[in-house]
Amino acid sequence: MHPIRTLVVAGFVLTGCIGAAPPEATPDPALAAKVRQLSDNNACSDRIAGALTAAGITADRISDYDLAPAATGGRRSGGTRRNLQRQAWLKMAGGGNVVVQFEPTSCRISLVYARDGAVLPPAG
Repeated sequence: MHPIRTLVVAGFVLTGCIGAAPPEATPDPALAAKVRQLSDNNACSDRIAGALTAAGITADRISDYDLAPAATGGRRSGGTRRNLQRQAWLKMAGGGNVVVQFEPTSCRISLVYARDGAVLPPAG
């Protein structure tokens, strides 16, 4: 009986983690314009800019944009693997990258994190 309770508790914990999306805000107009321009008007650019605004990133900190498939394996569909999420890698002017992982069909943001020496401003 103990293993079953452990599975139930683990399921609730994982469900809570999956449901928690990073905060989003109304995008700063200058940041939204810069993300749109660098991303060649990606359909999700305003949602990406909203997540960056909520994370305290300003337009002057971004120097480049690269869109990549997410590192996840994706789901099997018709015998082929396809990634269901994408990652926007935003190069910071001071070095490093901020990565915004999102679902391209709904533009739902799933992760925002810093890489390669970039630092997100403290929350609050």
